[in-house]
Parts: sequence; C-alpha cells; structure tokens
Amino acid sequence: MQGNKILIVSLIIILATFTAGCTSYIGDSSYKMHFFVNETFEPLEGNVYNNDNLLGFATNGSLVTTIEKLRPGLISINGTYNNQAFEFFFEFPKDSLNYSGMDFSLHRNELNKAIFNASSIDIQKIESEIFDNINEERKTSGTNTLKWDTRIAQVARNYSKTLSIEGFAHKDLEGRSVGDRLQENRIFYTIVAEDLYMIEGLSDEGNMSRAIVDGWMKSPGHRSPIVDRDRLFSDGGAGVYCEKKNCYAVMVFASLEHDQNIKLDHGYLTFIYLYDPSYPFDFDVPVSVDIRSTEYIDIYLVPGREQYDNFLKNNNINSISESKQVKTFSRKVTAKKGEGIIIQSTMGTADIDVHFRYS
Repeated sequence: MQGNKILIVSLIIILATFTAGCTSYIGDSSYKMHFFVNETFEPLEGNVYNNDNLLGFATNGSLVTTIEKLRPGLISINGTYNNQAFEFFFEFPKDSLNYSGMDFSLHRNELNKAIFNASSIDIQKIESEIFDNINEERKTSGTNTLKWDTRIAQVARNYSKTLSIEGFAHKDLEGRSVGDRLQENRIFYTIVAEDLYMIEGLSDEGNMSRAIVDGWMKSPGHRSPIVDRDRLFSDGGAGVYCEKKNCYAVMVFASLEHDQNIKLDHGYLTFIYLYDPSYPFDFDVPVSVDIRSTEYIDIYLVPGREQYDNFLKNNNINSISESKQVKTFSRKVTAKKGEGIIIQSTMGTADIDVHFRYS
C-alpha cells in the first residue's frame, strides 16, 4: 500500500527584468549583470552561469564579464540567502547581447519559496493537527475518537525519519512492519494499521496537516482505518519528519482495548482471554479489568483455559484470584500469556459488559 505523493517542481524560470545599456561598445566588450530582490533592491550573491558555463561570482549582486563569453539561452544564479541555498534561472534571449548589461530581479515571494526549508516546520504542531483532523473524520463517520498514545507517536515519528533514509514503504529494509515496531518497543496491541504520506518539493508549509489527511481520505485503503466503521482501533499517534523540501508523515492506529457483551443464564459460565497465547509478544502486560453485570456473578482469574475445562468437568480449579457474588469488578493486573477470566452467573440471567484496557 503506497501513500500519496505530491510533487511540486522547485525549478523556477523567471523572465528577466532588464534595463538597456549602450549598444555601441567603443572597444569595451564588458557586460555587467545585477541580481537583486525586486521590492527592496536587496542584492543577491552567488555563482552565475550562462547555459551551465560558470561566468563568475556575483559580489554584492554584481558581476562583470565579457560579451564574448555569453550565449543566448539561460542565465542562472546559485547562492545562499539566510543560510538557505537557492537557484534561479532567467531567460537570456539573443537580443540581450545588444546591450552592455542587464538587471535580473525576482519577487520576494519567489525568493521565499526557493529558500524554504521544511526542517524549520513545527513538527509537533503538524503531528497534533493530523491527529485532531483524523478524530474529526472519525466523528463524522460516527465511530469512536482515538486516544493519543505517546509511545505509539514516538514509533511513528521514528519511522517517518526512516522513510527519508530507506525509501517509502511500510516495511523497513530488515522487513519489519508496524506491528514489529510496536512489539520491539514493548507496546501491546490486539490489532494495528498504518498510513504513510510523502510530500516532495515543498515551497511553503501551507495547511500541510489538512492536505495529508485529505490525501488519505481519497484513498480507500488509507481511509479505512480512519473511518473505522467496525470500531477496531482505540489509540494512535502521528509522526512527521521534514528535511530540505520534503516531509514524511506516519499515522499508526492500534487497539489497546477489548470490549465484550455477554448474556449468561443462571448457572452458565464463560471464559475470556486476558492475554491470548496466540499473540506474538514475549512480555507481561498491565491490564485494567472492568466488569459490570445486571445480576450477581462469580469471577475467577485463572492461569489458562484448562482451568475453564476443569470447571466444566466439576473438577477443582487453580485460580489466581476469586470474586464471588458481585455485580461490579474493577482491578488492574499484570497479565501473563494465556491468562484469562472465568465468569459464572449465579442468580438469574446476567447481562454482562466486559472491558479490558492494556497499557
């Protein structure tokens, strides 16, 4: 799945603004060039080229060369302004050689676009705006809003920089996916998805966060985790990395919650995994358990599903903890792989809501 790409051509061709000089050289073949900002007459310094042939360096905006070195085509100046590199091209038609010099000027907004460096963008602001825009889209679609997770955001931020180095793909050069990246950072999840976006050739910040989310919304694959009609995701984080004129954005969607509604007739029981043994993690996970029932129930925290099988056979069970004859249950535990909860209705038909929150 590829993220949308925006390419803005940064090469600027500007018609030269010139003033005519003397057409009779009287033995003097010198040709004077002046480079400056149109609105302020501020001089521009840099190497000057005629059709890729170096003419010299424009000091304080001025360069003197000879008419013999010049050919029709393009004049370019390559320099720095406020420590940012720029390169401008000007048309240089044949009749320009009829004069003893020419002025080359450009507008301030053209200079600002040329020297724009995306690394100056407030990245945290863009990340926050991307996340907020996604939650607005989720509200519009009628699904739950995501909770910002600092750990997930850091994973997204790290990978946005990786994209600038290794290339634009969901897997890095070692073949690791977003799930692997969360696992390496000891972040427990039940489902995960990732959206990527790249913008090349930026000349200003504009409304970047809105453009990124709009781009995702136009792509069915990227749109799916945003609108999330099945309410699969509970948490997320956005990461952005910018350098030169390019920006890379990563949005990670994850589920750190489990919700389940159960109806149990009197005497019936069920088992729910707190930590499904099929999950790929190799670490214990803190989990907040909240259970609400319309009737009294018994709750057993057990080390594995085999205890549920023993219960069904009327055998003794090995429980970690027990809470009997309760309608509400709230506890934070550190779950090990395979652990789960047995719930038994002890009085009437119980309508039970179960909520797990992993951290």
